[in-house]
Amino acid sequence: MVRALEVEILARETIKPSSPTPHNLRNFKLSLLDQIMPVEYTAAILFYSNNGHHADGAEMSQRLKAALPETLKNFYPFAGIIKDNVLVECNDNGAVFVEARANYPLSEVLQQHDHKLLREFLPIEIESTKAGSGPLLLTQVTIFKCGGVAVGNCLSHKIADGCAASFLAKSWAATVLDPGNKAKVNTPEYVIAASLFPPDDSLEPHADVTGQNYITKRFVFHASKIAQLKAKVTSASVPKPTRVEAIVALIWKSTITASRSIRGFPRVSLTAHSMNLRRMVSPPLPDNCVGNFVGDFPAKATQREIELQDLVHQLRKGKDEFCKNGMQNILEKKSSLMHGVEGDAVDFYMYSDLSRLPMYDTDFGLGKPVWVTIPNYMHNMIMLLSTRNGEGIEALVSLSEEDMALFERDEELLAFADPNPSVLPVANHSTRKFAA
Repeated sequence: MVRALEVEILARETIKPSSPTPHNLRNFKLSLLDQIMPVEYTAAILFYSNNGHHADGAEMSQRLKAALPETLKNFYPFAGIIKDNVLVECNDNGAVFVEARANYPLSEVLQQHDHKLLREFLPIEIESTKAGSGPLLLTQVTIFKCGGVAVGNCLSHKIADGCAASFLAKSWAATVLDPGNKAKVNTPEYVIAASLFPPDDSLEPHADVTGQNYITKRFVFHASKIAQLKAKVTSASVPKPTRVEAIVALIWKSTITASRSIRGFPRVSLTAHSMNLRRMVSPPLPDNCVGNFVGDFPAKATQREIELQDLVHQLRKGKDEFCKNGMQNILEKKSSLMHGVEGDAVDFYMYSDLSRLPMYDTDFGLGKPVWVTIPNYMHNMIMLLSTRNGEGIEALVSLSEEDMALFERDEELLAFADPNPSVLPVANHSTRKFAA
């Protein structure tokens, strides 16, 4: 009889900041970029192996909890509640800390990317409407039978993008490792984002359209294959394509091929790509700037014959146009994403590149994570993450079951991508072995 894989919740409590938030910091005004973000949580799961460390999973959990009050003192808006899609009331309500136990070893997770299983390591559903009010920050620490640990963080997307969420984890980890030496703890910066992107208090909060009957699968692009792919997509119009441009173009082409095979005719294929705006404002903002600083640029494919080089050109063209006019379009509340296309006339895909975020540098006391991933929650959504060695890229692709059945068999895609490989062999190639 096959044993069911189960995660049991052991404790759930609210952790408050170590000291009250000063009265003059009690109201944190949302910017336009915060207001237009959907009501949902950003999420990430970091997996750690207990590879001979003196601390075990239970001890690590207690250290995480003990360091959270001091972390919340610095990240005080994350301990508050959102009022009317206008501001965060920094009332020290606190963050939710959940302790859990899995009845199986970490290796069960590392051997396969199971989208449904991964959700067991999060303290709340990503799509929960509580992201629009509170609690804004929730963490679940799950201890495996082998002593390994999963740290699942959920932070409201109404007040933080992926960069801010990654910085929170890094700062929290620094406090865990050295709680007495505050000089080493990176503290956030709170620029007046509302002055850069003036809010519109008439905007109503909204949820993403997540879709139904979609499936998420993982494809890994190793460094050697990325180099080959970049060489293939190089052209006179884009002589130096980035690795992300090359991978996105390949995935995009494969989705177009699948869609056309199913529907029997070519449709407009429209994509939206997230960009970090911190370097685009003047003067540029630091990476520890908390809030939402993300904009999307569009790229469109309408031609019957689709070539990788053409798609890379469209991506570069969309990015260059956004760098010229995107900031002004945001301020004027303009969006060209769906201009000229309607409903069934278009295939629409969202791309989010998180591969540059230093999530593998997050050490809570058991070394660096052996794997970092994000449970996807939207159909036609593609997220890019770094591999552990920093040289490759993992693509998490969510499509309808019908589209995925063709996409995952695309020969050109499989010439460069490894479908859902075990994380364990990657870890074993490291200088140390990971006990799972």
